[in-house]
Amino acid sequence: MTARTMPILFIVAMSACGWGQPQPHRRYELTVGQVAQTLSDKGIRTTDQEVSLLAKVVATEPNPALDVLSVDPLNGQSVGAHAEQRARVRMACHLPGRCLPFYAIAKWTDGVVDYAASSSGASIASGIQVLKRSDAFTIRSGEYATLVMDDERARIRVSVVSLENGVIGQKIHVASPDHKQKYVAEVVSANLLKRSF
Repeated sequence: MTARTMPILFIVAMSACGWGQPQPHRRYELTVGQVAQTLSDKGIRTTDQEVSLLAKVVATEPNPALDVLSVDPLNGQSVGAHAEQRARVRMACHLPGRCLPFYAIAKWTDGVVDYAASSSGASIASGIQVLKRSDAFTIRSGEYATLVMDDERARIRVSVVSLENGVIGQKIHVASPDHKQKYVAEVVSANLLKRSF
């Protein structure tokens, strides 16, 4: 062997053994059980079966402390005598860099939110109630939307302003932005109404 081939052989041996390369960090998948436990600790009593993660979530440690960043209620569905409540919960690891913020969907039955929880749990629970009340209407008075008027031959789209609060399926009064034309239209979504002409 010559002196020229020694460095080349040394580099080949190092790369084959993985020397000089950073080892991959170990990742631990967060479970719905960990999320459900955190929500229960914060005042939203729920079980593993009532929580779902929207994506696979990994952390740099096996059981990191989690924080609830926000709770956005979704439409409730009536189940028997109680209404089932659903919320999109934004969460993150308490210590920065342990995991990325993530979303989970949580379900619980009306009246299962524990108001006697810790102060942070009580604020989350009361925040859910406030959001639930303000989220009762799909469209509110003064909000702008698009009105679609159609029949078998034509379809017209008009920008309108709502004159009253409404929920999906309800007929409400709307007007053109200059309030010269008034219509009665059915609420389809927060920014879409329909009627025939």
